[in-house]
Amino acid sequence: MKYSEKLKDPRWQKKRLKILEWDEWACQVCFDSENTLAVHHLRYLPGVEPWDHPDDLLLTLCEDCHGYERDTRGSVESDLLEIMKANKFMSQDLRILCQAFMWEKEPHVPSVTACAIRWALQDNKVISEIIDRYLNSLTQKRESVG
Repeated sequence: MKYSEKLKDPRWQKKRLKILEWDEWACQVCFDSENTLAVHHLRYLPGVEPWDHPDDLLLTLCEDCHGYERDTRGSVESDLLEIMKANKFMSQDLRILCQAFMWEKEPHVPSVTACAIRWALQDNKVISEIIDRYLNSLTQKRESVG
């Protein structure tokens, strides 16, 4: 059965309605609730039908956000990997990032930020620059008050 036919299946329609209700009938990126909404698979599990995916892999998106995600995801992922390679991320650094996401039931920015800070603080030059910037900001505050 073609994927487009699977999306007409009553099992998908039931699952789709469940996710739309869970997301309060609004795009989870731009919060639009006026335009056509789609239920997006954050990732596909091999051999798993669309309606059998876990709820946490499904997300309500408006038609515009869904199209943008579908059209740009691959190139953004490639760009991210190239940036990480250019910045000398090693496999251990990538593992730390993965672990930051796995520690959280729902990954969010603070855990990724904490992971990035941990990674950056392994470099003495980065630590020195952070301290220098902090001391400079204190000096500037003192001068503006004084």
